[in-house]
Amino acid sequence: MTTTTPPKYLAWIDQTKGLAILGIIFFHFFQNYPFQTIQINGLYHLGAKVGFAAVGLFFVIAGFNTSYVLARKLEAKQELNWQEWLKKRLYRLYPTYWLAIAVTLLLYHLFNVERNLSLDKLFLIAIGYPDYQLNKLLNPGFWFFSVILQFYLVAPFIFKLTGNNAIKILGLGIGVAGAIKLACIFVLAPRSWLFSFLYQLQFVGSYFFEICLGIYWGFILYQHQKFRRIDFLCSLGIFSAGLALYISLSLQEIDFLYNLGFDIFFTPIMFLGCYWVFKHVSLASLTKINFIPLIILGRYSYQIYLVHQPLLFVLLPKWNQNIFFSTDLGLGIALVITAIALTGYVAAFIKIESGLEYFLVKRPKST
Repeated sequence: MTTTTPPKYLAWIDQTKGLAILGIIFFHFFQNYPFQTIQINGLYHLGAKVGFAAVGLFFVIAGFNTSYVLARKLEAKQELNWQEWLKKRLYRLYPTYWLAIAVTLLLYHLFNVERNLSLDKLFLIAIGYPDYQLNKLLNPGFWFFSVILQFYLVAPFIFKLTGNNAIKILGLGIGVAGAIKLACIFVLAPRSWLFSFLYQLQFVGSYFFEICLGIYWGFILYQHQKFRRIDFLCSLGIFSAGLALYISLSLQEIDFLYNLGFDIFFTPIMFLGCYWVFKHVSLASLTKINFIPLIILGRYSYQIYLVHQPLLFVLLPKWNQNIFFSTDLGLGIALVITAIALTGYVAAFIKIESGLEYFLVKRPKST
């Protein structure tokens, strides 16, 4: 148990989010790159694995942040005001999301990108309706908002159902996620609507294990101010079992979707691995100052996730008529140009968001 008050700000969390958002951008870059060479296809498939893993980390962190903050109130025996908690989360989510929609529409207008988007579909996207195919009409990255929104809506029920007990929350996560994955593997037809809903990026159940694992570890770190040896040993054992299964299926040339089980095997050790690296690595070439860019990326990872893909959609196709960009040098130049463009684009978005926040929330009221 704690003997001192745990810190409110955890830099390694932002560093982990920064690393995760870099992995997602890497995946989306090669997913949309306009050339299909052997090298680029290989980087795309690598990016897909990295991207799925990175998304899992984001949902572990979402659960972790929730319980780490609420544990302080539970320790003080304060009653949890879920209505107020949810209101704060929605105030945090929606304005940035709506601004991302407006910026995306403006970007498509400036680059003359046509989208088959009626007002009723735009309304459904704006409220966060969970439909990945619908989100793809504007910005496929918006699925992340829909699932996070669902998590915030069900979080009070998770805590109340388990009596705020960390072990019960972890068990609930394993049970619900396991049932969903087993149903997808053995019961549902792979191309059925229900399979797509449960597996694809539109339903909180797809990441229920990661969310509950994060909630569990939020309580653990708050109570012990570190992750215990048993946390590392269990995660390493689960990872070893998953790796053996993965190798076995690969040797049999069986293609297995990541979200249908490998996330349960791999996500725990990845999260604890990030914790260990950012907390304990102190080599001369890896001083803390080297991690500052990751902290900045992590701090604004929500904004980056929401707005980065539309820029890739309008930027990368511009090069598809120039064979130069299919070369290694062309790919390197494309990466540099994209990085510069994304940096300026995201920085402008964050600046606009800050001004909007000041106008709506922080502006001094006239007397």
